[in-house]
Amino acid sequence: MRTRLVFSFLSIILLARTLVRSAPPVTPGKSAVVSPQTVRTNLLNAKLRRFKTLYTAGDFHAATALARQGYRDAMEALESKIAAQFLGNLGGCLFALHQYQEALQAYIKARQLAEAAGNNATAAALDFNISSLYSQLHQMDTATESARRAIQELSGDARAQQLPKALIQLANLYAYQDRMPDALALYRQGIGAADRAGDLDTQALGWNALGFEYLEHREFSKAESPLFEAYRIRKLNHFRTIESSYRNLGMLRLEQSDAPASSRLLDQAVELSGQPGGLRPAWEVYYARGRVRLKQNRLHDALDDLRIAARLARTWRRAAPPGDATRISTENYIQKVHSALVEAGNTLYFETHDPSLAQETFESAEANRAASLRALLAQPRDWRSRLPAEYWETLRKLESAEVELLRTRSGATFGAAGGVPPATDRSAVDRLQQLQAALIQWESQAGSDTDVELPGLLGHVQGDIAPDAALFAFHLASPNSYVWAVSRGRFALYRLPPSPLLVNLADRFSRAVRDGNNEAQPAGSQLFQALFGQIGAAFRGKPHWLLVLDSQLFELPFAALVVETHSTGPVFLAERHSLQVLSGAGMLAPPSSGFANASLGSFLGVADAVYNMADPRWTGSRRGSFAGFYLASASDSMAPAGLHLARLRGSAGEVAACAAEWRGPQAPVLLEGASACRQRLRSAIQGHPAVVHFAAHMIHSGQGDRPGLIVLSLTPSGQHEVVGPAEIATWNLEGALVSLSGCASGSAAALPGTGLMGLTRACQAAGAKAVVASHWPTPDDTGALFLSFYRSLRDGPRTEPAVALQRAQIDMLRSGSWRSNPRYWAAYFVTGNQQ
Repeated sequence: MRTRLVFSFLSIILLARTLVRSAPPVTPGKSAVVSPQTVRTNLLNAKLRRFKTLYTAGDFHAATALARQGYRDAMEALESKIAAQFLGNLGGCLFALHQYQEALQAYIKARQLAEAAGNNATAAALDFNISSLYSQLHQMDTATESARRAIQELSGDARAQQLPKALIQLANLYAYQDRMPDALALYRQGIGAADRAGDLDTQALGWNALGFEYLEHREFSKAESPLFEAYRIRKLNHFRTIESSYRNLGMLRLEQSDAPASSRLLDQAVELSGQPGGLRPAWEVYYARGRVRLKQNRLHDALDDLRIAARLARTWRRAAPPGDATRISTENYIQKVHSALVEAGNTLYFETHDPSLAQETFESAEANRAASLRALLAQPRDWRSRLPAEYWETLRKLESAEVELLRTRSGATFGAAGGVPPATDRSAVDRLQQLQAALIQWESQAGSDTDVELPGLLGHVQGDIAPDAALFAFHLASPNSYVWAVSRGRFALYRLPPSPLLVNLADRFSRAVRDGNNEAQPAGSQLFQALFGQIGAAFRGKPHWLLVLDSQLFELPFAALVVETHSTGPVFLAERHSLQVLSGAGMLAPPSSGFANASLGSFLGVADAVYNMADPRWTGSRRGSFAGFYLASASDSMAPAGLHLARLRGSAGEVAACAAEWRGPQAPVLLEGASACRQRLRSAIQGHPAVVHFAAHMIHSGQGDRPGLIVLSLTPSGQHEVVGPAEIATWNLEGALVSLSGCASGSAAALPGTGLMGLTRACQAAGAKAVVASHWPTPDDTGALFLSFYRSLRDGPRTEPAVALQRAQIDMLRSGSWRSNPRYWAAYFVTGNQQ
């Protein structure tokens, strides 16, 4: 995920300027009779004017207290319009103080009051403020939806007054979405409109945002002029927002290799960052200056700044609205702080060999890694029960929209091996953004504010890790990458080649294994040496390896790495070690007594669903439609543009054989054909199965980091039912093993800090002990690998899923059949946090 800065200024400006038009003060004459209501209204308007004075002066704490009291007074006076204004003003103060969760709640409640009172201008202003808040938290889909709604609500004088701000806000959002031509046109319109209106503050903000976008696109010569124009306007008019200009100009000078000038500018930004009401959180300025000092090789000074930045960033994250999507976006965004701290601390470590530095960088990296998943799992299990019925309805619409997006692509046909979808049209993506935005807002209101700290992390990891296990935590970056090695009683830090080199090696090796060509063995040997060659024997000798991955390493088939080559052939890593991918070192759970203890639960299998109307098992009507989804007619089922999925005939035999191998005390639940539907699946999940095995089509939208969907059977109306990560995360899979035997079921975006998204993370969020998934499509056969896998789970004295998969892969390797090729067995991996 890109860490692009989007300036969020609308709440500061709109709430200070958009006042409810109430009755003017009345000066009574000799015979005038002033009603008590008029007196109360005049007093409330006076408080509004007082609020504006305090806000403009930057006295946010006094303004906050006044807004709270004004809201209470307005509600008692039955002045809902003025109450909405005070509550919106309160949100503006809280936003200026970076108290996002409380600010959002104030905005939403104020908007409800304004809408009920028919005050569209105030409702629109509040939508812009909500958009600003979400954009600062990098929830761009939600921010875009709120901005669009605000523009639709504006009319008359309010539209003319707020249009410059609206244009610039949309430009920021479009720029983030890489729609730069559209963004540049909006910047020019917004800045021009602000100039004609004499609105210098908005004009400066527009220039500053435009310059920053050029800076992000590394067009430094184009960035200089707008950034300096913003600085000039702010300097001449003594605007408090000049802090942002110092920061951006400092970053520009850093990119232009003028470190002394960059340092001076960022010193100014740091000095001003202590004032309340800054456009950006204070941690960003310390991070920027830390980067400059790191480039100057002032390692101690850089580390000091980055420590402050990391501490402030944690506080900033705690103030964000709850909800998994928001936690992920903030986690991705502040990952850059931890990455810079790792580089500064590790560089200093290799100069001084101070072990406390290696421990500090390990704990910094792991404190942020998978923090959103830790928070999600720490929440009460009933968190989702507080969501309204509209949430679940919207979730269904989102899943339907995902499939509709796939169906309407030209030539989007998916068989057993899956496929790569082409580009999509803008309107379909916009629809997905609208639905995702609605989900995020409901989650923000219903979610928990759980924030899980990790004090003394290294000590906990060393105390929890099994005696026969070693943990390897990777950090890919330039100019250096690193790996921390941890076992019980031992800890070490190793320097690796830079990220571009490792990524190139990993990509070449992965493609060679997947294609089954002769380059796989030499590439696997070279990559193994690059990743593990220098690691000490005390770590390498452990039979069980726990892998904490980064970047493209999530796509790497570690099992097929070549440890050494004998005259008889290569020795693969899977032959020496069991391999388990952890979400993060902070997620590591102590060893259990083996997965066989969970065998008291049942086996749930989903297989051989009805995927097309040509399947004789489909008994629905040949005519009809489902609005906005799948048009269920015979001609549609054959249309090249339809979502046409081939039947997975072998999957029924696979699941039945696996269930028999599991030999649970309860009869297995096998959902096949028309029974492979959402209703039957959810009912079976409520029975708390020990194993959930999907042998199904798993498709991907191809929209950046949008995760995969498990496709279930057609409904009688011809609708493809699907379940996606958002729904799976609501299930109760506590302690279960989930096997995703489908096309590239483990393929998903790997986000900075968060790690691997998609179906595997969703299953873990639902409480699954472990998830088996595949890197690439595998044949629709009888599931020989999974038969061996379940057999090992049942028969081993201490058999965890990672060990069972290792044994199954070795069985395939030694089978003497086509399954002995790593192209088949190395596609599978285990992710989970229980040893």
